[in-house]
Amino acid sequence: MAPGLVDVQPQSTTISKPELNLKSGNIHNYVPGRSIVQKHDDTYEYEDLRPRFPDITWPAYTEIPYTDKGQLGDPNFKNLLASATDVFEYNPKIGTEVHGVDLANLTDAQKNDLARLIATRGVVFFRNQKNFGIDEQRELGKYFGELHKHATTGVPKRPGLEDVHVIFTGENSPDLRALFTPTFLWHSDVRTLTVSTFRRTLPNKKTRYPTNCNPHPTHP
Repeated sequence: MAPGLVDVQPQSTTISKPELNLKSGNIHNYVPGRSIVQKHDDTYEYEDLRPRFPDITWPAYTEIPYTDKGQLGDPNFKNLLASATDVFEYNPKIGTEVHGVDLANLTDAQKNDLARLIATRGVVFFRNQKNFGIDEQRELGKYFGELHKHATTGVPKRPGLEDVHVIFTGENSPDLRALFTPTFLWHSDVRTLTVSTFRRTLPNKKTRYPTNCNPHPTHP
């Protein structure tokens, strides 16, 4: 209430203390950031891809010869989409989903179309890739350029995969989202002007969070 010229006489009132209710008001009792993660055993199918932080160094960056494979692609993506069973866009500006294409067995012409499609649509989704493991991802990535090694992030436990960037959240991982503002999280990815990133989300039965393994072809 705004202050007035008349003094208000104090009145004796009794205020009841509200009961503390820790439950939310929805039928699922969902509270953002307070979900209880179910505990599981330590068996994990992709244990060799969980992150490690080895004490290693790499040579300094040098100029890398590069050919943009997308320029070799068909403008109508006829090679890539020849075996597709469905193609649709998420919105007019960005995002396309393709069904029926096996990324592990693309011809060079299909790879060129893929590079052109990614450059055109920004991000392309291929679901149900049964044969697209980390080794197949790396082989496909190498077609587009030299794979980039992140200097500050975890790499898989399996030796020889230092060019794979792992994003892993387990049962005991702290929730660090509150430490970073949206403006702080915005960044320029690695050192490149153009990057094709292949990301596969692995099923993680231990938690509700995914394991992402991302080989990054590096373009100078």
